[in-house]
Amino acid sequence: MDTLLRYPHPREIELKLEIASGHADALLAHPLLALARPLPEESGNLHATYFDTPDHILRRAGLTLRIRRKNARLIQTIKAESGPRGLALDRGEWERPVENGIDLAAATGTPLAPILTEDGTRERIAPVFTIETDRRAFLIVRDEAVIEIALDQAKISAASRHHSFCEVELELKKGDPSHLFAVACELAETIPLRLSPFTKSDRGYDLIDDMTARPVTAEAIDLPSSTSCAEAFAIIARSCLSQIVRNEALFRRTKDAEALHQLRIGFRRLQAATSLFKPMLLDRESRNVKDRLRWAGRQLGPARDLDVLIGSVHKPADVGAHAAELRRAEKKRAKAYDTLLNTLSSPRFMRTILRTAAWIEAGRWRTRDKRGVSQMRERLIRDYAPGELARRWKPIRKRLKQVAILEAEDRHALRLRIKKLRYISEFLEGLFLDLSKKPDRSWLTTFKRLQDILGELNDIVVGSSILPALAQSDPERARRRKKKLLSQAEASARTLRKSDPFWV
Repeated sequence: MDTLLRYPHPREIELKLEIASGHADALLAHPLLALARPLPEESGNLHATYFDTPDHILRRAGLTLRIRRKNARLIQTIKAESGPRGLALDRGEWERPVENGIDLAAATGTPLAPILTEDGTRERIAPVFTIETDRRAFLIVRDEAVIEIALDQAKISAASRHHSFCEVELELKKGDPSHLFAVACELAETIPLRLSPFTKSDRGYDLIDDMTARPVTAEAIDLPSSTSCAEAFAIIARSCLSQIVRNEALFRRTKDAEALHQLRIGFRRLQAATSLFKPMLLDRESRNVKDRLRWAGRQLGPARDLDVLIGSVHKPADVGAHAAELRRAEKKRAKAYDTLLNTLSSPRFMRTILRTAAWIEAGRWRTRDKRGVSQMRERLIRDYAPGELARRWKPIRKRLKQVAILEAEDRHALRLRIKKLRYISEFLEGLFLDLSKKPDRSWLTTFKRLQDILGELNDIVVGSSILPALAQSDPERARRRKKKLLSQAEASARTLRKSDPFWV
């Protein structure tokens, strides 16, 4: 059961944006804030202490426990996440004044209470980090929505480590969450703002133990059978964009190759989602967003292709014989990484992500009154999915007969079809699972396996075009490898043709 349903309480709905260094004054001078009402009672210096056990039990449970001091007043806050994060944070929030430190008795009726009953947990809760924040807060009213805008210049301290950052919080006080994205896009027209996946507590934990510094893989999609196509697309697209934003943030900080890989997957999943619901996304705004996403996704290709090529050199003998070519590839990758990092920090990229988020939440596609579009929005995903999956599977199944003899270009085209159907299958798979039985995932497992095989064959082709001397360092071994992969592809294709997919 949903955590916030079991512990009903006022929710906190907010959107977080990173602001580039040196642009705080530009934000304060923005016309939107010039018309806003200052909130002196919410502004000023805020000192927050965050609590957890040494092994971070609260963090792992999706809970935050803090005491914030403003002037002489202390407020204890418990926050609880429920399920995967969306583009805007939607959390349960329980607050109460305290006098002399944490009051665990106040956890009664909150998601923290059951955790405190575990042996020794209560005694082990202690401060883990502090955050000092200089806040300027304002209130705006926009189309029946009331939004608090807070500019936070903050410093995290944990033991001897410190980290400073600047962010903008848009908190919904009244109205529809879509207004948060509209305001964010208006601010981003003149100020470099980036959609942020991190809470202040995330940043604190990251400082002390790098808990958040891991590539984010695709999350499972939960689509109840009563979900409309409109809401199904929103659920799926939020998941894809969340994967993009979190991995992009990690890659900028660490240059982690796997984060780049998962970032690219996030873009491809989102493109698959827009393809699945294409009849609903034919308006001008949707076409513009999809063009922007294609541009952004293409920027990742050169760096990722070099990662794959360099990673394919496994044996020390290969490195020794072609050390010069490997060094050349690594220099080329370093340059590609620098180019990509510049792109990720460009206003064009940041606005693409922010406008995509706004489009998912409040795009024209949600209200367009063209008959076919409105009918599809209301159609249940359980009625739409089987026919769409079958339509996409039919030409793939036919082509599988020739998988081992296709030319490289045709095999690549087949791989792209398979990849798109794989992502779509993962979006929709849960609709077809009989929960009274162990789900049979053999078809999808084999389908993924075939995609991986064709992907490796394509990597050979791409690598040969980037640095032929390195990619073809051992022609005989490359020939044997290609032959083996084609044989495996043929076997997987044969299995798929003889088995029924999960939606049948």
